[in-house]
Amino acid sequence: MSYMLTLCEEDIAKEWEKYKGFTVRPLPSTTSYYREIIQHKGRHNKFLLFGGTPEIRNIMQQCGFELVIIDRSPQVVRAMGRLTQSGMPVSENETLVEIDWLDLNLFDNRFDVLIGDDAINMVKWDHFDLFLENAARALNPGGIFLCHLLVKPDDLLINMTFSELMQDYQCGRIKSHYDLASRINFICYDKASYGMGWQDTITSIGKDTLEHIPGEFDFYQTFAVCNSRFYCPPQFEFESLVKKYFTIEEIFYPHEHEYCLYEPLYLLKKK
Repeated sequence: MSYMLTLCEEDIAKEWEKYKGFTVRPLPSTTSYYREIIQHKGRHNKFLLFGGTPEIRNIMQQCGFELVIIDRSPQVVRAMGRLTQSGMPVSENETLVEIDWLDLNLFDNRFDVLIGDDAINMVKWDHFDLFLENAARALNPGGIFLCHLLVKPDDLLINMTFSELMQDYQCGRIKSHYDLASRINFICYDKASYGMGWQDTITSIGKDTLEHIPGEFDFYQTFAVCNSRFYCPPQFEFESLVKKYFTIEEIFYPHEHEYCLYEPLYLLKKK
């Protein structure tokens, strides 16, 4: 499955720029946390990034640290590179390796720091264990994994109707269109697979309905080309898997929006 419904790097970059503030990109508080950890680790460590997250690549460029990026879609990584400080598809400090994240065991390198911003959500729940096992195997002794993910929202939010949701928005109980976008996705959450995604939501609710949300926010226009699908398990189930391979050193929560309650960033240390 492609992350985007276009392969044009310039178009992908334009679309990705629209997603600032939404769940597919790290918020400023999350980015600050990444920066703190990365700078503390220093240039003598080996860093690996799952995917092309521009905010993380900016930190590495500003610090002058070498970075290996792995992804099955070089077009998306190169497109996101256009949104970094360097403006280059692949910067001088970056090495891009085209490989599926679930095949990390085939990449015979070891690292001190792994970083995945919503990366694990892109694999099916049945593959979370393999993802985490391979991540631990790719780390040197004492290595860390900065794992940011979406977890299952409260059932109260999943079980709402679209009409009830819009009432909450119009009454001001939903404070921003960033939270509104997440809440719309939440009501399309599939409890069986733990999955949700922009195209699933558009199909379920309908383009016409989403284009006529009161106010200036156009859900359809914003996410029409985004094909990312997220698998978001209950937090306790995720942590049960994590503890097979890592110790949980810290859990950071961004704080800009209400949806951040379901966006923990784990600092994991290899066992």
